[in-house]
Parts: sequence; structure tokens; C-alpha cells
Amino acid sequence: MQQVKEKLKNIPGLIWGVLVIILVFIFFAKGFTKYQNILNILSNTAILLIISCGMTMAILSKEIDISIGGVMSFAGLGGALFITRFENPGIPAIILTFAIGTGIGLCFGLFNGVLIGKYKYNYWLITFATMSIGYGAAQVINGGNVVSGFPKAFRNVADSKFLGIPTVVWVALVIVMIMLFITYKTRFGMHIYAVGDSEQCASQSGINVKKTRILIYMLAGMLSGFGGVLLVAKTNSAGPVAASGYEWNAIAATIIGGTSFEGGKGGLAGTIIGALVMSMIINGLQLMGFSNYWQQVYKGAFILLIIVVDVISRRKKKKAALRRVYKYDEC
Repeated sequence: MQQVKEKLKNIPGLIWGVLVIILVFIFFAKGFTKYQNILNILSNTAILLIISCGMTMAILSKEIDISIGGVMSFAGLGGALFITRFENPGIPAIILTFAIGTGIGLCFGLFNGVLIGKYKYNYWLITFATMSIGYGAAQVINGGNVVSGFPKAFRNVADSKFLGIPTVVWVALVIVMIMLFITYKTRFGMHIYAVGDSEQCASQSGINVKKTRILIYMLAGMLSGFGGVLLVAKTNSAGPVAASGYEWNAIAATIIGGTSFEGGKGGLAGTIIGALVMSMIINGLQLMGFSNYWQQVYKGAFILLIIVVDVISRRKKKKAALRRVYKYDEC
């Protein structure tokens, strides 16, 4: 019995928080555990996870990128206006559509990276400005109108299934595997952690901090642009504010996943869990029939619950570890 208690104590607080939320939705959200709804959750997680990879890198480096929603909206609309030129687009046209969206995101990311990494402008102000530019530009290029009714071949990128799982999930899986490799197995990935842990120490050890920050924002922009086009394919519509709120969901997914605002702590492995949790929260609240306003309130409450439980759990573990150290010293 004592061993069971010890094992339960070792379970991270994050897991306990997630289990509580899942139980709430199982009992109160009708249809939450149905197979089709689980696929829907995975599908929604896919896009959030892609953009959260970029957010995770930014937060790991002790900064943040709130331009994601604006970049997604503008890049998605740019890709949408291109693909609507084709009645029955082939694979090259579809690839080019995603390339356009990714390229738009790259330009935004490069702009952010140069101003923040090279010229040391405040990352909050710069990414807030580019978020506004993204939303504003999306309004201007199509007069504020929504584009819809895309060719089936384009929609199939997100709507079709492979081995019973939505294609968008497989796309996200490939991207996440690439990002995991970059983050954990390359010099650039190690540099991200080093810069986030201590920019001064990283610079003194020979790491090009400016270049690292520029690359972080470029990658975040590319992922946002790609995610914006993927969102268009999934929803079959592209609007000037279609991705509004995604930046905050990406931040929440990253923090829930254990990446610290202090920088240098956490990583993409946790973000995968965080994105899944965020999608479950959003889906569960929708199934429970709450209005959009109340969904925001309860979503914030659930996120707060997870973080509080995790923080309390970590503090208890630290205290227990300190007690063991003191006992050892006394011996």
C-alpha cells in the first residue's frame, strides 16, 4: 500500500489536472468519448500542435511570438485566393498553395527576427504589431470578405483519411517529428535552450544569439503560414480573422506542456500533450453547449486548474527532496 502511495505521489501534477478534466467531460459532455468526436479532437489538435511548435521555440528562448494568429489569417487567405483559380487543381498547384502560405509566414518571421534578434526591439511590441499587420492585411486584400468553396482536391489534404485517421493528423505528425529532431538532435536546438537559459552565457560560449533568434522567428512564421493554409483546407473557408485566438491557444498549449516562461526549460514533447489537452477543453465545452463567451471563461479556469495542480505538485516534490537531503546530512 505504501508503494502505491509513493507511485501516486510521483505522478506529475499535470497528469492529475488532465485526468480531472477528462473525467468532467466524460460525465457532462454528451458524446465526448464517441469515436467520431475523438477523431475530431485529433484533427483540431493537429493544426494547434503545428503552430505550437513555433511558439514553444520562442518561449524556450525566453521570448514569445503573439503574431501567430495574424500570420495564419493572412497566409491562409493568400493561399486561398491562389487555389480558387483552379477548378480541379493537381498536386503541383496544391503544393504551391502551401508554399505561398509558408512563404508569407517566412517573411513575417524574418521581419520579427531581424527587429527582435538583431536590433533588440521588444518582442511583445514587435509581434503585437505584426499580428495587427497580418489581420489588417487580410482585411485589405479581399475587402474583408470570406473566401469559401474550395476544390475537393485541396480540401482532401485535411478532410480525407488514411488508415482511418484524418490526413491532417498525419501531416502534423510528420512536421512534429521534424521539429523534434531539430530541437533535440541539432546544434540549433541546443542553442535555443542555451539562449533561453542565459543569453549572456550563450554569447560568451560562442553561440550567435542574433542568428539563433532570427531563425526561431523564421521557423515560427513558416509553421504559422503552413498552419494557416491547413486551417483553410480543414474549414473550407478563409477569412481575415479566421485564426483569431490561435496565438493564445498556442501559448496555453506550450505552458500546459511544461515549457517555462523563464526560458531553457521544457520542450516539444510536453507541447504535444498540451495541444491535445487544449483541444479536449475546447471540444468538451462546445459539446456542453456553452456560448463562446462562457467557453472563454471556463477554458481559462481549466487551464488555471492544470497549472495550479502542477505547481503544487512540483513544490511538494521539492520539499520532499529537501527533507531527504537534510535527513542524509544529519546522518
